[in-house]
Amino acid sequence: MNETRQRLPRTREKRRGALTAYQGDCAALADELEREEPRQRIRTYSETSDDEVIGAIRLLGRISGSVTIIHSPPGCGAIKLEDELKAGGSPWLITNIEENDSILGADDKLREAVDLAYRTWRPEIIFILATPVVAINNDDIQSAATEKEDLYNIPVVPVFAAGFRSRTAVYGYDLVFHALAKYVLKGEPSASPIPAVNLIGAAGTRTGNIIKDLNGAGVSYNNVSGSLSISALQQSLSASASIAIDKDDARYLLEWLEEAHGVVHLEETAPIGLAGTERWLLAAAGAGGSTGQARAYIQEEKAAAAQALERQRLDGVSVFVDLPPEQAFGIADFVEELGGEVAALSLTHADSSHAPRLREWARRSNPQVYIQPGQPFEKINALGKLEPGLYIGKGEAAVWAARAGIAAVAVDSVDLYGFGGVRELAPLVANALRNTALSRYLSAGGSSYRAGWLSKSVNWHIKQEVK
Repeated sequence: MNETRQRLPRTREKRRGALTAYQGDCAALADELEREEPRQRIRTYSETSDDEVIGAIRLLGRISGSVTIIHSPPGCGAIKLEDELKAGGSPWLITNIEENDSILGADDKLREAVDLAYRTWRPEIIFILATPVVAINNDDIQSAATEKEDLYNIPVVPVFAAGFRSRTAVYGYDLVFHALAKYVLKGEPSASPIPAVNLIGAAGTRTGNIIKDLNGAGVSYNNVSGSLSISALQQSLSASASIAIDKDDARYLLEWLEEAHGVVHLEETAPIGLAGTERWLLAAAGAGGSTGQARAYIQEEKAAAAQALERQRLDGVSVFVDLPPEQAFGIADFVEELGGEVAALSLTHADSSHAPRLREWARRSNPQVYIQPGQPFEKINALGKLEPGLYIGKGEAAVWAARAGIAAVAVDSVDLYGFGGVRELAPLVANALRNTALSRYLSAGGSSYRAGWLSKSVNWHIKQEVK
């Protein structure tokens, strides 16, 4: 399968049967995802959640030496999108498509924006991000990109994000990696592979702790994470293997490197917790270093971390884990390492690649699993019915948990990975359980949803799609 011949990659729904709405237990979901065609579901009431446009912007903003032109009306550049680009750090422009442009076309505005981007920043590469309006007015972005690429002699790369092709935000990452593979990474790899493993991370992946571990374990790596550079991406074609910090986010790049260039990707789970970090580092060392040095480093770090964790045990506390799949499974493992019980997993999506992990959890305690990208009503309803002792998730949803009177930990600003991640996360969990004043204060204000709403089942608004 070489999808780079196509204008767009297939959606996660078509490639792997991705689901974005579900309630059940791990065993039932694993059964369903192992079938050839999982049953898709829709929401009759849906609150806001990230889409493929936000996913694409999130990754584009982290490509060093780039400028991103958002070809859209001003609204697409507001608030959330601006925040995402600022977090990424790379400069950006918006073409400000107006009412007439949406009918007559805005090709001229796009060409002027490319000229302005080149004159202002002299970038290494320019991305043109198409948005839902462009998917409708059908501007000829490809011609404008080719014309300006010839003029300035740098890659000018279209990324076609319509905002409605997939229900998963990670499809935005697929769109960006697809565009890079199709238009930029066209050179031949070197004749002999470089003795290093590709370290791959997508948008927002914190890398400080895991890079420290790779250096300590003596692993040689090509860094394709954090602030991604085009040179590192080009070099990735010649690496001996690839390993991702979060393989769900990097799935498209991992599979393309293996299928198009024979760079094997190592199917290791995220390096979170003691056991998860040990497995991941040994896999990386096997492909890009000395396992002897890695084993010695791991034993030293594990001994130091285990001693500190003895003072931060969970001792049977039930925990609701609400994160994207790879992080959720890793944190859930860590909860058990600390002596806690996983009450439920709340995921942004799940597809066939997650079936083995769900099967593993089905054999352990078979917790409830919810697929709730965004969806505060469903989260608050589930928390109210399960009444866990602790919530672990992103900041925005952690507020809802605290308002429900549940001790909450937000991990947005935490580097979760590696042995350093163990040392950062464990004290946060212990402190949240010791100091519950904030959740008691916030819960005194009552719920944002009426009792009649909360008396309904968690999946009240989720219906099976009728074909």
